[in-house]
Amino acid sequence: MLVVVLAAAGQAVPAAADTSGQADAKVRDILAKVKQIQQQVAKAEQAYDAALAGVASSVNNAITDSRISDSVAAQAQAAQAQLDDRVRGLYMSGGPLALYATVLDAQDPSALQEQAIVVNEVVSSDRLMATVAEQVSRTAVTIADAAQRKAHGRIQTERSVQQVASRVLALLTEQQQLLAQARQHAADVHAAEAALRAQQMALDTITQERIASLRPLPAPASYMALYHRAAAAECPGLSWTVLAAIGQVESGHGRDTSTSYAGAMGPMQFLPETFDAFAVDGDNDGVADIMDPADAIYTAANYLCSNGANRDPNALYQAIWHYNHADWYVQMVLTLAKLYAG
Repeated sequence: MLVVVLAAAGQAVPAAADTSGQADAKVRDILAKVKQIQQQVAKAEQAYDAALAGVASSVNNAITDSRISDSVAAQAQAAQAQLDDRVRGLYMSGGPLALYATVLDAQDPSALQEQAIVVNEVVSSDRLMATVAEQVSRTAVTIADAAQRKAHGRIQTERSVQQVASRVLALLTEQQQLLAQARQHAADVHAAEAALRAQQMALDTITQERIASLRPLPAPASYMALYHRAAAAECPGLSWTVLAAIGQVESGHGRDTSTSYAGAMGPMQFLPETFDAFAVDGDNDGVADIMDPADAIYTAANYLCSNGANRDPNALYQAIWHYNHADWYVQMVLTLAKLYAG
C-alpha cells in the first residue's frame, strides 16, 4: 500500500497551532482567572474605601482635638491672666501687708477682729485661685499634648491606604494583561486556522486538478483477467474496475513491485502482516505469495470485501480508505475506476 505522505504532513499542521476548540478552552481558563481577580478587586476596593473613610475621619478628629486643646489652653491662659491682674492689683494697692497694717491701726478690738478675718479670707482666696489656675494650666497642657499625639498617630496609621490602593491597581493591571493575552491568543489561533483552511483548500485544489488529469494505464491481459475473476470470486458486487484502479496506483499493474520504504510489497503493495491476515491462494498452487499477481489481487479483493466494499458507495469509500488511509487516495482510485468502466 502507498505511504500517505500528504496525509501525514496534513496531520502535523495542528501541532503548530491550537484549534478553535483549544483556543476557546484557553480563553475560558483566562476569563476564569479574570473572574477570580475581579472578586479580589471587589474586596480590595472595600478595604480601600474603608481606609479612605478612616483617613477623612481621623483628619477631622485631629482637627477637632486640636481645636479643643487650643480652647482649653486659651481658657487656662485667660484664667492665669485674670489671676495675675488680681494679684497685681492687690499688691499695687498695698497687698496683704497694707491690710495687716490697717488691722494693727484699729482701735476697737471688735473691729480689729473683723479686719483680721477679712484679710485672712482675701489672702486664702488668692492662694486658692493661684493653686487652681496652676492645676488648670497643667491639665490644659496635658490635654493638648495627648490630643496632638492622638491626631498624629491616627494620621500615620492611615498610610496603609497606599498599600490598599496599590493592591487594587495591581489587580486591575493583571486583569488587563490577561484580557490582552486572551484577545491575542484568540487572534493568533483564528489567523492560524485561516492559514490552515487556505492550505487545505490549496491541497484540495491540487488533488482535484491532478486527479482530473489521470488516465487509465493499459494493463497486461493477464492482470485484466485476474481483476475480473478476483472481484467475482472474492467479493460479489464489487466492480473489477476498483481492483484495476488499485493495481495501477500501487504498482502500475506489476511494472514496479519493489518494496516501499514502509515495507509494502508486491503488485498490490501489501504490508506482510496484512497480507498474511487476508491471504488468498489465487492461482491454487498451494502457496499464498505476496509477490504473485494472482495471490496479491485475490487477497486485495478479499481485504476490500472484509471492509464492506460490496455493500454501498459509502462502504466502498471506507473500504478503499482502509486500504490506504488518505482521502486523496480514495478519490484517485474511484476516478480511475470510473475511467476503466468507460
